Amino acid sequence: MPKAVTHAERAAADMTNELSLEGEFAWSVYDVQRLIGRLFDRRMREIGLTQAQGRVLAALRRSDGQIQTALADMLDMERAPLGKLVDRLEEAGFVSRKPDAQDRRVKRVYLTSKFASVAAEMISLGEEIFDPALQGISVAELERITTALLHIKTNLMALDEANGETAT
Repeated sequence: MPKAVTHAERAAADMTNELSLEGEFAWSVYDVQRLIGRLFDRRMREIGLTQAQGRVLAALRRSDGQIQTALADMLDMERAPLGKLVDRLEEAGFVSRKPDAQDRRVKRVYLTSKFASVAAEMISLGEEIFDPALQGISVAELERITTALLHIKTNLMALDEANGETAT
């Protein structure tokens, strides 16, 4: 019976080829993320927000009331630049900071009712990007891809944690 080939062995054997399957996968994920970001950035400017501000609002939409440190971790940002983004969003009325119930030194960031004025536009913008991007991909395929990506995310978070970091 032939021996099972590991990812590392396959990658080493593929060094003579252009890219291994894993390499193609990694570059594809990176390219898709980059292109989505570019498209979102262009469209976010049309509604008066930066892509970074949109990411903060989208993260809060998923999990409102985060402390800034958790929000920075979630967005893979340093705390100081995130603080400036939150300052601008607060000045514009999209978010508010409120003291934490257990520790009044800690501020939590919440979406305000003004966010509703851009939420529908952000959702529409997402549909305008993803509807054509996902054309030809069935719901079942999309579910399988999403499940696989979430599994990869879980594996990478465990690897990151084992290396002394925390991933989100």
